Amino acid sequence: MKDGFRKNVATVGGLTAISRVLGFVRDMVMAWLLGAGPLADAFVVAFRLPNLLRRFMAEGAVSVAFVPVFSEVKEREGTDQAFRMAREVLTLMFVALTVVVLLGEIASPLLVTIIAPGFLHLPVFDVTVHLTRIMFPYIMLIGIAALLMGILNSLGHFAIPAAAPIIMNIFMIGVPVLLHVAFPVIPSPADALAWGVVSGGIAQILIQIPPLKKRGVPLGFIRNFRSPRVRKVVHLMGVAAIGASIYQINVLVGTLLASLLPQGSVSFLYYSNRILELPLGVFAFAVGNVMLPSMSSASARMDTEQFSFLLGRGILAVLLFTIPATVGTIVLATPIFTVLFMRGAFTYADALASAYALQMYGLSLWAVGYTRIQTQALYAMQKARVVVNISWISLVVNVVFCLVLMQFMDHAGIALASSLSVLIQLMIQQRYVSGSGIHIPSGHLRQIGKMITASLVMGAALVPFARMDVWRSGLTPRSGIVLSLCVALGALLYFASLWLMGMRSFPGGGSQSRALR
Repeated sequence: MKDGFRKNVATVGGLTAISRVLGFVRDMVMAWLLGAGPLADAFVVAFRLPNLLRRFMAEGAVSVAFVPVFSEVKEREGTDQAFRMAREVLTLMFVALTVVVLLGEIASPLLVTIIAPGFLHLPVFDVTVHLTRIMFPYIMLIGIAALLMGILNSLGHFAIPAAAPIIMNIFMIGVPVLLHVAFPVIPSPADALAWGVVSGGIAQILIQIPPLKKRGVPLGFIRNFRSPRVRKVVHLMGVAAIGASIYQINVLVGTLLASLLPQGSVSFLYYSNRILELPLGVFAFAVGNVMLPSMSSASARMDTEQFSFLLGRGILAVLLFTIPATVGTIVLATPIFTVLFMRGAFTYADALASAYALQMYGLSLWAVGYTRIQTQALYAMQKARVVVNISWISLVVNVVFCLVLMQFMDHAGIALASSLSVLIQLMIQQRYVSGSGIHIPSGHLRQIGKMITASLVMGAALVPFARMDVWRSGLTPRSGIVLSLCVALGALLYFASLWLMGMRSFPGGGSQSRALR
Protein backbone atom coordinates (compact mmCIF):
# COMPACT_ATOMS: atom_id res chain seq x y z
CA MET A 1 0.00 0.00 0.00
CA LYS A 2 1.95 2.97 -1.28
CA ASP A 3 0.15 5.87 0.37
CA GLY A 4 3.14 8.10 1.05
CA PHE A 5 3.24 7.19 4.74
CA ARG A 6 7.03 7.13 4.96
CA LYS A 7 7.40 10.28 2.87
CA ASN A 8 4.82 12.22 4.89
CA VAL A 9 6.23 11.07 8.23
CA ALA A 10 9.75 11.93 7.06
CA THR A 11 8.60 15.35 5.87
CA VAL A 12 6.66 16.22 9.02
CA GLY A 13 9.28 14.65 11.28
CA GLY A 14 12.17 16.40 9.53
CA LEU A 15 10.54 19.82 9.64
CA THR A 16 9.45 19.25 13.22
CA ALA A 17 13.04 18.30 14.08
CA ILE A 18 14.22 21.63 12.69
CA SER A 19 11.52 23.37 14.71
CA ARG A 20 12.52 21.55 17.89
CA VAL A 21 16.20 22.33 17.35
CA LEU A 22 15.28 25.98 16.95
CA GLY A 23 13.15 25.54 20.05
CA PHE A 24 16.27 24.49 21.92
CA VAL A 25 18.05 27.58 20.61
CA ARG A 26 15.08 29.63 21.77
CA ASP A 27 15.23 28.06 25.23
CA MET A 28 18.99 28.57 25.37
CA VAL A 29 18.39 32.25 24.59
CA MET A 30 15.72 32.30 27.29
CA ALA A 31 18.06 30.64 29.81
CA TRP A 32 20.83 33.07 28.82
CA LEU A 33 18.64 36.13 29.31
CA LEU A 34 16.39 35.01 32.18
CA GLY A 35 18.22 32.18 33.96
CA ALA A 36 16.05 30.04 36.23
CA GLY A 37 15.02 32.69 38.75
CA PRO A 38 11.90 34.78 39.37
CA LEU A 39 11.86 36.46 35.93
CA ALA A 40 12.11 33.10 34.19
CA ASP A 41 9.34 31.70 36.41
CA ALA A 42 7.17 34.71 35.50
CA PHE A 43 7.65 34.18 31.77
CA VAL A 44 7.07 30.40 31.99
CA VAL A 45 3.81 30.85 33.89
CA ALA A 46 2.64 33.68 31.63
CA PHE A 47 3.39 31.64 28.51
CA ARG A 48 1.78 28.56 30.04
CA LEU A 49 -1.62 30.27 30.12
CA PRO A 50 -1.99 31.05 26.39
CA ASN A 51 -0.11 27.87 25.46
CA LEU A 52 -2.49 25.72 27.51
CA LEU A 53 -5.58 27.47 26.15
CA ARG A 54 -4.10 27.08 22.67
CA ARG A 55 -4.20 23.31 23.09
CA PHE A 56 -7.35 23.33 25.20
CA MET A 57 -9.50 25.48 22.88
CA ALA A 58 -7.75 25.80 19.57
CA GLU A 59 -4.95 23.64 18.22
CA GLY A 60 -5.61 20.35 19.99
CA ALA A 61 -9.39 20.49 19.70
CA VAL A 62 -9.23 21.63 16.08
CA SER A 63 -6.93 18.87 14.92
CA VAL A 64 -9.00 16.08 16.48
CA ALA A 65 -12.50 17.48 15.86
CA PHE A 66 -12.22 19.33 12.55
CA VAL A 67 -10.13 16.84 10.54
CA PRO A 68 -12.43 13.78 11.01
CA VAL A 69 -15.57 15.77 10.15
CA PHE A 70 -13.89 17.53 7.22
CA SER A 71 -12.72 14.15 5.89
CA GLU A 72 -16.22 12.70 6.33
CA VAL A 73 -17.86 15.60 4.45
CA LYS A 74 -15.26 15.42 1.69
CA GLU A 75 -15.78 11.64 1.32
CA ARG A 76 -19.61 11.78 1.31
CA GLU A 77 -20.59 15.26 0.00
CA GLY A 78 -17.66 16.48 -2.05
CA THR A 79 -14.82 18.97 -1.75
CA ASP A 80 -16.93 22.11 -2.25
CA GLN A 81 -19.12 21.33 0.76
CA ALA A 82 -16.02 20.54 2.82
CA PHE A 83 -14.54 23.94 1.90
CA ARG A 84 -17.77 25.70 2.85
CA MET A 85 -17.73 23.95 6.21
CA ALA A 86 -14.13 25.11 6.71
CA ARG A 87 -15.15 28.75 6.15
CA GLU A 88 -18.01 28.35 8.63
CA VAL A 89 -15.68 26.95 11.27
CA LEU A 90 -13.13 29.70 10.56
CA THR A 91 -15.78 32.38 11.15
CA LEU A 92 -17.02 30.80 14.36
CA MET A 93 -13.50 30.28 15.68
CA PHE A 94 -12.51 33.89 15.00
CA VAL A 95 -15.52 35.23 16.87
CA ALA A 96 -15.16 32.82 19.80
CA LEU A 97 -11.41 33.27 20.27
CA THR A 98 -11.70 37.05 20.03
CA VAL A 99 -14.07 36.95 22.99
CA VAL A 100 -11.69 34.62 24.86
CA VAL A 101 -8.78 37.00 24.29
CA LEU A 102 -10.75 40.00 25.54
CA LEU A 103 -11.85 38.14 28.66
CA GLY A 104 -8.30 36.93 29.23
CA GLU A 105 -6.88 40.44 29.08
CA ILE A 106 -9.36 41.54 31.75
CA ALA A 107 -9.03 38.47 33.97
CA SER A 108 -5.23 38.04 33.77
CA PRO A 109 -4.68 38.69 37.52
CA LEU A 110 -7.27 36.05 38.41
CA LEU A 111 -5.82 33.55 35.95
CA VAL A 112 -2.28 34.01 37.31
CA THR A 113 -3.61 33.58 40.85
CA ILE A 114 -5.21 30.28 39.85
CA ILE A 115 -2.27 28.87 37.91
CA ALA A 116 0.49 30.09 40.26
CA PRO A 117 -0.96 30.84 43.72
CA GLY A 118 2.54 30.84 45.19
CA PHE A 119 3.27 34.07 43.29
CA LEU A 120 0.55 36.02 45.10
CA HIS A 121 1.85 39.01 47.14
CA LEU A 122 5.30 38.65 45.56
CA PRO A 123 6.86 41.09 43.03
CA VAL A 124 6.87 38.30 40.43
CA PHE A 125 3.04 38.33 40.39
CA ASP A 126 2.72 41.73 38.68
CA VAL A 127 5.40 40.82 36.15
CA THR A 128 3.55 37.59 35.32
CA VAL A 129 0.25 39.45 34.81
CA HIS A 130 1.97 41.97 32.53
CA LEU A 131 3.55 39.23 30.38
CA THR A 132 0.26 37.31 30.25
CA ARG A 133 -1.52 40.32 28.80
CA ILE A 134 1.11 40.72 26.10
CA MET A 135 0.89 37.08 25.01
CA PHE A 136 -2.85 36.38 25.36
CA PRO A 137 -3.71 37.39 21.72
CA TYR A 138 -1.52 34.45 20.69
CA ILE A 139 -4.51 32.21 21.49
CA MET A 140 -6.56 33.61 18.62
CA LEU A 141 -3.60 33.68 16.23
CA ILE A 142 -2.61 30.06 16.81
CA GLY A 143 -6.25 28.95 16.73
CA ILE A 144 -6.63 30.31 13.19
CA ALA A 145 -3.25 28.86 12.22
CA ALA A 146 -4.27 25.45 13.58
CA LEU A 147 -7.47 25.45 11.52
CA LEU A 148 -5.54 26.26 8.35
CA MET A 149 -3.15 23.46 9.28
CA GLY A 150 -6.07 21.03 9.65
CA ILE A 151 -7.42 21.96 6.20
CA LEU A 152 -4.04 21.40 4.54
CA ASN A 153 -3.46 18.10 6.36
CA SER A 154 -6.91 16.87 5.31
CA LEU A 155 -5.98 17.63 1.71
CA GLY A 156 -2.80 15.56 2.05
CA HIS A 157 -0.40 18.50 2.37
CA PHE A 158 1.83 18.31 5.45
CA ALA A 159 5.00 20.26 4.64
CA ILE A 160 3.98 23.91 5.16
CA PRO A 161 1.90 23.23 8.31
CA ALA A 162 4.86 21.36 9.78
CA ALA A 163 7.15 24.26 8.84
CA ALA A 164 4.93 26.90 10.52
CA PRO A 165 6.40 26.31 14.02
CA ILE A 166 9.86 26.94 12.55
CA ILE A 167 8.76 30.48 11.75
CA MET A 168 7.41 30.79 15.29
CA ASN A 169 10.76 29.88 16.83
CA ILE A 170 12.65 32.18 14.49
CA PHE A 171 10.60 35.12 15.75
CA MET A 172 10.95 34.06 19.40
CA ILE A 173 14.73 33.97 18.92
CA GLY A 174 15.05 36.96 16.64
CA VAL A 175 12.89 39.50 18.48
CA PRO A 176 14.71 39.36 21.86
CA VAL A 177 18.16 39.10 20.25
CA LEU A 178 17.48 41.93 17.81
CA LEU A 179 15.29 44.26 19.87
CA HIS A 180 16.76 43.65 23.34
CA VAL A 181 20.40 42.61 22.90
CA ALA A 182 21.55 44.12 19.60
CA PHE A 183 19.29 47.19 19.67
CA PRO A 184 17.82 47.64 23.18
CA VAL A 185 14.45 48.93 21.99
CA ILE A 186 12.65 46.67 24.49
CA PRO A 187 14.31 47.11 27.94
CA SER A 188 13.02 43.88 29.51
CA PRO A 189 14.22 40.54 28.06
CA ALA A 190 10.96 38.91 29.19
CA ASP A 191 8.92 41.51 27.32
CA ALA A 192 11.02 40.93 24.20
CA LEU A 193 10.37 37.19 24.39
CA ALA A 194 6.65 37.82 24.85
CA TRP A 195 6.45 40.07 21.78
CA GLY A 196 8.32 37.37 19.87
CA VAL A 197 5.49 34.96 20.71
CA VAL A 198 2.85 37.30 19.28
CA SER A 199 4.90 38.03 16.14
CA GLY A 200 5.42 34.31 15.59
CA GLY A 201 1.69 33.66 15.83
CA ILE A 202 0.99 36.14 13.03
CA ALA A 203 3.73 34.61 10.88
CA GLN A 204 2.27 31.08 11.25
CA ILE A 205 -0.97 32.28 9.65
CA LEU A 206 0.70 34.11 6.78
CA ILE A 207 2.94 31.20 5.75
CA GLN A 208 -0.06 28.87 5.18
CA ILE A 209 -2.09 31.19 2.95
CA PRO A 210 -0.16 30.52 -0.34
CA PRO A 211 -0.57 26.70 -0.29
CA LEU A 212 -4.26 27.11 0.59
CA LYS A 213 -4.81 29.42 -2.39
CA LYS A 214 -2.83 27.05 -4.63
CA ARG A 215 -5.30 24.27 -3.75
CA GLY A 216 -8.29 26.47 -4.41
CA VAL A 217 -9.39 26.72 -0.78
CA PRO A 218 -11.61 29.82 -0.40
CA LEU A 219 -10.54 31.96 2.54
CA GLY A 220 -12.63 34.49 4.40
CA PHE A 221 -15.60 34.70 6.71
CA ILE A 222 -19.21 33.75 6.09
CA ARG A 223 -22.43 35.07 7.62
CA ASN A 224 -24.23 31.79 8.17
CA PHE A 225 -21.99 29.61 10.31
CA ARG A 226 -24.60 27.57 12.17
CA SER A 227 -25.00 24.56 9.88
CA PRO A 228 -25.43 21.03 11.31
CA ARG A 229 -21.90 20.19 10.19
CA VAL A 230 -20.44 23.09 12.17
CA ARG A 231 -22.51 22.13 15.19
CA LYS A 232 -21.02 18.64 14.91
CA VAL A 233 -17.50 20.08 14.81
CA VAL A 234 -18.26 22.35 17.77
CA HIS A 235 -19.70 19.45 19.74
CA LEU A 236 -16.65 17.29 19.07
CA MET A 237 -14.36 20.24 19.73
CA GLY A 238 -15.98 20.96 23.07
CA VAL A 239 -15.82 17.33 24.13
CA ALA A 240 -12.32 16.89 22.72
CA ALA A 241 -10.76 19.99 24.26
CA ILE A 242 -9.99 18.42 27.61
CA GLY A 243 -9.05 15.02 26.24
CA ALA A 244 -6.72 16.40 23.57
CA SER A 245 -5.01 18.62 26.10
CA ILE A 246 -4.53 16.15 28.95
CA TYR A 247 -0.75 16.17 28.61
CA GLN A 248 -0.71 19.95 28.89
CA ILE A 249 -3.26 19.91 31.70
CA ASN A 250 -0.94 17.65 33.65
CA VAL A 251 1.88 20.09 32.96
CA LEU A 252 -0.36 22.91 34.19
CA VAL A 253 -1.03 21.04 37.43
CA GLY A 254 2.71 20.60 37.80
CA THR A 255 3.25 24.33 37.26
CA LEU A 256 0.66 25.22 39.88
CA LEU A 257 2.14 22.89 42.48
CA ALA A 258 5.74 23.79 41.58
CA SER A 259 4.96 27.43 42.34
CA LEU A 260 4.54 26.32 45.97
CA LEU A 261 8.06 24.85 46.01
CA PRO A 262 11.38 26.78 46.18
CA GLN A 263 11.96 29.36 43.43
CA GLY A 264 13.26 27.84 40.23
CA SER A 265 11.07 24.72 40.46
CA VAL A 266 8.71 25.98 37.75
CA SER A 267 11.63 26.62 35.41
CA PHE A 268 13.26 23.23 36.11
CA LEU A 269 10.07 21.47 35.04
CA TYR A 270 9.64 23.73 32.02
CA TYR A 271 13.15 23.18 30.68
CA SER A 272 12.99 19.41 31.18
CA ASN A 273 9.59 19.22 29.52
CA ARG A 274 10.95 21.16 26.56
CA ILE A 275 13.72 18.57 26.08
CA LEU A 276 11.11 15.82 25.75
CA GLU A 277 9.20 17.74 23.11
CA LEU A 278 11.95 17.07 20.57
CA PRO A 279 11.47 13.27 20.28
CA LEU A 280 7.72 13.60 20.86
CA GLY A 281 7.32 16.24 18.17
CA VAL A 282 9.62 14.59 15.64
CA PHE A 283 8.21 11.08 16.02
CA ALA A 284 4.97 10.79 18.01
CA PHE A 285 3.19 13.96 16.92
CA ALA A 286 4.49 13.71 13.36
CA VAL A 287 3.14 10.17 12.96
CA GLY A 288 -0.10 11.10 14.72
CA ASN A 289 -0.71 14.10 12.44
CA VAL A 290 -0.06 12.01 9.33
CA MET A 291 -2.22 9.11 10.51
CA LEU A 292 -5.30 11.11 11.58
CA PRO A 293 -6.68 11.90 8.08
CA SER A 294 -6.09 8.31 6.90
CA MET A 295 -7.71 6.77 9.98
CA SER A 296 -10.62 9.23 9.71
CA SER A 297 -11.24 8.20 6.09
CA ALA A 298 -11.04 4.49 7.01
CA SER A 299 -13.47 5.07 9.86
CA ALA A 300 -15.88 6.94 7.54
CA ARG A 301 -15.79 3.91 5.19
CA MET A 302 -16.22 1.58 8.20
CA ASP A 303 -13.12 -0.35 7.10
CA THR A 304 -12.04 -1.99 10.38
CA GLU A 305 -9.27 -4.06 8.82
CA GLN A 306 -7.62 -1.05 7.23
CA PHE A 307 -8.08 0.95 10.43
CA SER A 308 -6.34 -1.76 12.48
CA PHE A 309 -3.46 -1.84 10.02
CA LEU A 310 -3.04 1.94 10.15
CA LEU A 311 -3.12 2.01 13.95
CA GLY A 312 -0.59 -0.80 14.28
CA ARG A 313 1.71 0.81 11.76
CA GLY A 314 1.57 4.12 13.59
CA ILE A 315 2.29 2.59 17.00
CA LEU A 316 5.31 0.64 15.76
CA ALA A 317 6.68 3.67 13.92
CA VAL A 318 6.44 5.76 17.09
CA LEU A 319 7.93 3.15 19.42
CA LEU A 320 10.84 2.56 17.04
CA PHE A 321 12.16 5.99 18.04
CA THR A 322 10.57 6.80 21.40
CA ILE A 323 11.80 3.67 23.20
CA PRO A 324 15.51 4.48 22.58
CA ALA A 325 14.75 8.16 23.21
CA THR A 326 13.37 7.17 26.63
CA VAL A 327 16.59 5.37 27.55
CA GLY A 328 18.78 8.07 26.04
CA THR A 329 17.18 10.96 27.93
CA ILE A 330 17.39 9.11 31.23
CA VAL A 331 21.08 8.23 30.81
CA LEU A 332 22.23 11.51 29.25
CA ALA A 333 20.01 13.95 31.18
CA THR A 334 22.87 15.78 32.91
CA PRO A 335 25.11 16.05 29.82
CA ILE A 336 22.16 17.38 27.81
CA PHE A 337 21.43 20.18 30.28
CA THR A 338 25.02 21.21 30.95
CA VAL A 339 25.89 21.43 27.25
CA LEU A 340 22.67 23.04 26.03
CA PHE A 341 21.75 25.36 28.90
CA MET A 342 24.66 25.95 31.32
CA ARG A 343 25.68 29.52 30.57
CA GLY A 344 24.92 33.01 31.80
CA ALA A 345 22.45 32.90 34.68
CA PHE A 346 21.88 29.13 34.33
CA THR A 347 24.22 27.35 36.77
CA TYR A 348 25.46 23.76 37.19
CA ALA A 349 23.06 23.36 40.12
CA ASP A 350 20.21 24.42 37.84
CA ALA A 351 21.35 21.85 35.28
CA LEU A 352 21.36 19.03 37.85
CA ALA A 353 17.91 19.98 39.15
CA SER A 354 16.50 20.14 35.61
CA ALA A 355 18.16 16.83 34.67
CA TYR A 356 16.54 15.13 37.67
CA ALA A 357 13.11 16.26 36.43
CA LEU A 358 13.98 15.16 32.88
CA GLN A 359 14.76 11.64 34.08
CA MET A 360 11.40 11.39 35.83
CA TYR A 361 9.51 12.77 32.84
CA GLY A 362 11.53 10.57 30.53
CA LEU A 363 10.25 7.35 32.09
CA SER A 364 6.99 7.77 30.19
CA LEU A 365 8.29 9.28 26.95
CA TRP A 366 7.47 6.13 25.00
CA ALA A 367 4.04 5.92 26.66
CA VAL A 368 3.19 9.50 25.69
CA GLY A 369 3.94 8.59 22.06
CA TYR A 370 1.85 5.43 22.30
CA THR A 371 -1.12 7.25 23.82
CA ARG A 372 -0.86 9.94 21.15
CA ILE A 373 -1.52 7.39 18.40
CA GLN A 374 -4.32 5.67 20.33
CA THR A 375 -5.91 9.04 21.09
CA GLN A 376 -5.84 9.95 17.40
CA ALA A 377 -7.49 6.60 16.64
CA LEU A 378 -10.32 7.27 19.08
CA TYR A 379 -10.84 10.75 17.66
CA ALA A 380 -10.81 9.37 14.11
CA MET A 381 -13.71 7.13 15.21
CA GLN A 382 -15.31 10.30 16.67
CA LYS A 383 -15.23 8.81 20.17
CA ALA A 384 -14.18 12.04 21.82
CA ARG A 385 -16.20 11.37 24.98
CA VAL A 386 -14.22 8.19 25.64
CA VAL A 387 -10.98 10.16 25.49
CA VAL A 388 -12.38 12.76 27.87
CA ASN A 389 -13.45 10.14 30.42
CA ILE A 390 -9.99 8.56 30.35
CA SER A 391 -8.40 12.00 30.58
CA TRP A 392 -10.30 12.86 33.75
CA ILE A 393 -9.11 9.64 35.38
CA SER A 394 -5.52 10.36 34.36
CA LEU A 395 -5.76 13.92 35.65
CA VAL A 396 -7.03 12.83 39.07
CA VAL A 397 -4.28 10.20 39.29
CA ASN A 398 -1.69 12.83 38.40
CA VAL A 399 -2.87 15.24 41.11
CA VAL A 400 -2.86 12.52 43.78
CA PHE A 401 0.64 11.34 42.85
CA CYS A 402 1.89 14.94 42.71
CA LEU A 403 0.66 15.74 46.20
CA VAL A 404 2.33 12.60 47.57
CA LEU A 405 5.62 12.54 45.65
CA MET A 406 6.47 16.26 45.84
CA GLN A 407 6.74 15.84 49.61
CA PHE A 408 9.76 13.56 49.11
CA MET A 409 11.20 14.51 45.72
CA ASP A 410 10.26 18.21 45.35
CA HIS A 411 9.86 19.19 41.67
CA ALA A 412 11.08 15.78 40.44
CA GLY A 413 8.13 14.19 42.26
CA ILE A 414 5.79 16.25 40.07
CA ALA A 415 7.55 14.95 36.96
CA LEU A 416 7.33 11.35 38.18
CA ALA A 417 3.63 11.78 38.95
CA SER A 418 3.05 12.91 35.36
CA SER A 419 4.79 9.78 34.07
CA LEU A 420 2.72 7.47 36.25
CA SER A 421 -0.53 9.10 35.16
CA VAL A 422 0.40 8.64 31.47
CA LEU A 423 1.03 4.93 32.03
CA ILE A 424 -2.40 4.52 33.60
CA GLN A 425 -3.97 6.48 30.74
CA LEU A 426 -2.28 4.13 28.25
CA MET A 427 -3.64 0.99 29.91
CA ILE A 428 -7.22 2.27 30.00
CA GLN A 429 -7.05 3.47 26.39
CA GLN A 430 -5.86 0.06 25.27
CA ARG A 431 -8.99 -1.57 26.69
CA TYR A 432 -11.29 0.82 24.81
CA VAL A 433 -9.45 0.42 21.51
CA SER A 434 -9.56 -3.38 21.75
CA GLY A 435 -13.23 -3.23 22.72
CA SER A 436 -13.97 -1.30 19.52
CA GLY A 437 -12.84 -4.24 17.39
CA ILE A 438 -9.43 -2.75 16.57
CA HIS A 439 -6.75 -5.39 17.06
CA ILE A 440 -3.01 -4.93 16.69
CA PRO A 441 -1.18 -7.90 15.06
CA SER A 442 0.40 -10.17 17.66
CA GLY A 443 3.71 -10.11 15.82
CA HIS A 444 4.14 -6.49 16.87
CA LEU A 445 4.99 -7.55 20.42
CA ARG A 446 8.08 -9.37 19.17
CA GLN A 447 9.21 -6.27 17.34
CA ILE A 448 8.66 -4.12 20.44
CA GLY A 449 10.71 -6.61 22.46
CA LYS A 450 13.59 -6.18 20.00
CA MET A 451 13.34 -2.39 20.33
CA ILE A 452 13.54 -2.64 24.13
CA THR A 453 16.53 -4.99 24.00
CA ALA A 454 18.41 -2.79 21.53
CA SER A 455 17.66 0.29 23.64
CA LEU A 456 19.03 -1.33 26.79
CA VAL A 457 22.24 -2.28 24.96
CA MET A 458 22.56 1.33 23.83
CA GLY A 459 21.88 2.69 27.34
CA ALA A 460 24.45 0.42 28.97
CA ALA A 461 27.12 1.59 26.53
CA LEU A 462 26.36 5.27 27.24
CA VAL A 463 26.48 5.11 31.05
CA PRO A 464 30.30 5.51 31.33
CA PHE A 465 30.14 8.63 29.15
CA ALA A 466 27.37 10.14 31.28
CA ARG A 467 29.60 9.83 34.39
CA MET A 468 32.52 11.80 32.95
CA ASP A 469 33.66 15.01 34.71
CA VAL A 470 33.67 16.93 31.43
CA TRP A 471 30.05 17.97 31.93
CA ARG A 472 30.81 20.22 34.92
CA SER A 473 32.34 22.82 32.60
CA GLY A 474 29.19 23.27 30.53
CA LEU A 475 29.57 23.76 26.79
CA THR A 476 33.21 23.41 25.73
CA PRO A 477 34.68 21.99 22.52
CA ARG A 478 35.39 18.75 24.38
CA SER A 479 31.94 18.38 25.99
CA GLY A 480 30.17 19.29 22.75
CA ILE A 481 32.16 16.68 20.83
CA VAL A 482 31.62 14.00 23.49
CA LEU A 483 27.85 14.59 23.60
CA SER A 484 27.65 14.49 19.80
CA LEU A 485 29.60 11.22 19.80
CA CYS A 486 27.25 9.82 22.45
CA VAL A 487 24.24 10.55 20.26
CA ALA A 488 25.91 9.07 17.18
CA LEU A 489 27.19 6.01 19.07
CA GLY A 490 23.79 5.44 20.66
CA ALA A 491 22.00 5.56 17.32
CA LEU A 492 24.58 3.25 15.73
CA LEU A 493 24.35 0.66 18.53
CA TYR A 494 20.55 0.76 18.56
CA PHE A 495 19.98 0.25 14.85
CA ALA A 496 22.87 -2.23 14.56
CA SER A 497 21.32 -4.28 17.36
CA LEU A 498 17.95 -4.25 15.58
CA TRP A 499 19.62 -5.35 12.36
CA LEU A 500 21.37 -8.23 14.10
CA MET A 501 18.03 -9.31 15.59
CA GLY A 502 16.51 -9.45 12.10
CA MET A 503 14.51 -6.22 12.13
CA ARG A 504 15.50 -4.70 8.81
CA SER A 505 12.50 -2.76 7.54
CA PHE A 506 10.60 0.33 8.61
CA PRO A 507 7.82 -0.74 11.02
CA GLY A 508 4.46 -0.78 9.30
CA GLY A 509 5.88 -0.05 5.88
CA GLY A 510 4.98 -1.86 2.72
CA SER A 511 1.67 -3.52 2.00
CA GLN A 512 -1.04 -4.35 4.44
CA SER A 513 -0.30 -8.04 4.19
CA ARG A 514 3.37 -7.46 4.88
CA ALA A 515 3.35 -4.90 7.65
CA LEU A 516 6.66 -5.98 9.11
CA ARG A 517 9.14 -8.75 8.58
